[in-house]
Amino acid sequence: MATARMGLALATALSLAACAAPPAPPPDDLADKALLDDFHRAVYGSERPAPGGHLAKWEIPIRAALVGAGQADHRAAAERHLADLAALTGLDVAEAPRESANLLIFFAADPAEAARRHRGLYAHRIADARRFDALLAGMEPDSTCFGFLWGGWPSGQGIDFAVVFIRTDRGERTVQGCLVQETTQALGLLHDLDPDADSIFSDSGRQVELTERDRLLLRLLYDPRLKPGMGWAGAESLARTALQDLRKAPPQ
Repeated sequence: MATARMGLALATALSLAACAAPPAPPPDDLADKALLDDFHRAVYGSERPAPGGHLAKWEIPIRAALVGAGQADHRAAAERHLADLAALTGLDVAEAPRESANLLIFFAADPAEAARRHRGLYAHRIADARRFDALLAGMEPDSTCFGFLWGGWPSGQGIDFAVVFIRTDRGERTVQGCLVQETTQALGLLHDLDPDADSIFSDSGRQVELTERDRLLLRLLYDPRLKPGMGWAGAESLARTALQDLRKAPPQ
């Protein structure tokens, strides 16, 4: 399941003073280290820290519109998942009319065609039409689902708009997996994990729901100590401490 993302690049590097943090405590065990490695990859996009890499997340209420969800089971699945995301992140998530939504979830047999047909709903967020058209062309004809997101990262703001396209002509399992993967990645776990990972963020297709590990990754991202715009150098020690605290908390 291919995913494309759009956003403003960081205009300047975060200063060392802004990123200053106490020395990172060592992970409790190898399981914590492995989870932090997955967190780094899902949030920053590589196994090693990359210059200019930044953490992205929502800090405003999400108003979601389900477009083309004519089947009752598609709508019910989306409503359940949105409620789950709200519980895991603490975000205010509710449905809204498509004209006022900041998260648009499209269900269509041909998602690329739907992206073009409904472009008026999100065209105001497209700064570079040629780049967007090139990204969209790369999504077809074989992509099962994809999404785009926007945010004000150079000023330290978070994600503030996203669109997700779900293909509906390849069976209910594909619809469910696409729905869960793409909408969760639109919250800031942007990048896929290894194909052999037991995760919704693997394109193996083995999982169509969030695993317990995926849920922990999302709760970690939305720990209030982690802020939009943080590079890994500033976020690592905070993430380690937050993970240790989450390990002690009841699962969600």
